[in-house]
Amino acid sequence: MSLAVAIPCGIAAAVAYGGATAVQHSAAHTGTGEADAVGLLRLLTSPRWWLSVAGDGVGLLLQVVALATGPVVLIQPLLVLALPVSLIVGFLIGGPRPRGADYGACASIIAGLAVFFVLVGNPGDGEPLRSGAALITILIGLAVGAAILLAVRGRRPAIRAVGYGCVAGGFFGMVGVMINTVSQTFDASSWSGFAHPEGLVPLIGVLALGALGFILTQISFQIGALGASFPANESTAPLVAVLLGAVLLHEEVPLSPLYVIGYVLCFAAIVYGTIRLANSPSLEPAPESADASPVAETGRP
Repeated sequence: MSLAVAIPCGIAAAVAYGGATAVQHSAAHTGTGEADAVGLLRLLTSPRWWLSVAGDGVGLLLQVVALATGPVVLIQPLLVLALPVSLIVGFLIGGPRPRGADYGACASIIAGLAVFFVLVGNPGDGEPLRSGAALITILIGLAVGAAILLAVRGRRPAIRAVGYGCVAGGFFGMVGVMINTVSQTFDASSWSGFAHPEGLVPLIGVLALGALGFILTQISFQIGALGASFPANESTAPLVAVLLGAVLLHEEVPLSPLYVIGYVLCFAAIVYGTIRLANSPSLEPAPESADASPVAETGRP
């Protein structure tokens, strides 16, 4: 384990994800408030969308390095920094200028993360995730995700975008935990480690939940504003990852009553910042960006 490598890579991954997300939303958002399967396929012809996917790929590689060299409970929360980055990048590609309140919200997110890191300290190396626990986690995650999607079905676009964002974030949080185990398996046994359930099940979880999370993110971008879907995504992912990292990987997290109160306050500061950004017009797509996207030009089939 090397926090000197893990933390910079985690921050760099957040920067890559944040920039990619702002560009991705400008390409995918239709303004109709509806999911459009044909529109998702048309994204495959958008150079802007592919550029954002490349940014996601860079972010993923950096995240893998970070999780291979650092604990999940520290690395995954760092990715919430993608939200302030998306605010800046959104402005640079033609969106509204961030307001003073937006910078205050970003400060709340960063302060919450900073205090959380001080409280947690160095959790040390986690244990590999057992195949049975990995399978149960995947099945529970899929069931809870399906229940949330059914609950928001037929609701107004903002609520549906938040629902899709929460489910995608939960999946990404689980992926972060399983990437940690996949990297440990590869370090110990190379590719042969994935011939056994202990390595194969977490790998399948990474691929399946990662793909589903990516698709749900694109749908949430279609349905609602970035300020509705992305904060929900970025708040849920670290919460799920920290809980699973402590419970399943047994990473050492202080759990005295005062520490728990501190964690709750840190999470509240992060959620407060994400909600403030969610209500900011600075995260709305620029009209000309939405109109220029292949999806927006065609609308629903």
